[in-house]
Amino acid sequence: MKALTQTMMESGKEFVQLLDDSGRKPKAAFWIYNPELDEWILLFGHVNGINDDDAKFNETVGALYASNREQLPGLNVTDIGLAQENAPILELLDSVVNTGDDILGISFTNEEILGQVIDGVFLYRMNITEFVA
Repeated sequence: MKALTQTMMESGKEFVQLLDDSGRKPKAAFWIYNPELDEWILLFGHVNGINDDDAKFNETVGALYASNREQLPGLNVTDIGLAQENAPILELLDSVVNTGDDILGISFTNEEILGQVIDGVFLYRMNITEFVA
């Protein structure tokens, strides 16, 4: 398994904050390992004002990345993706963790969740089912 580096984790966290600051606050944000490609992908879900609009998401990501590239040394724009609102991974992760609106750093490696094996996830935020304190 290709390593998720500290620099990637920090750049991912910075990108979540950039989305928050731009008014596009995602309810889900995490790195996920794709074993077929041996790559980590920074996925976002339920992004404010974007929903499942890939073109709008790519435009937002491209603009934020271009104007903040020097702050994101462990991140390439091609590493970033949008999970559709009904993506099974969102429901799966939401079933076991709710971070509220905080940006955390929770790691899952070779975990089984509801019968599904998760090779690797580094979770910043999962707040699809609204957090109630």
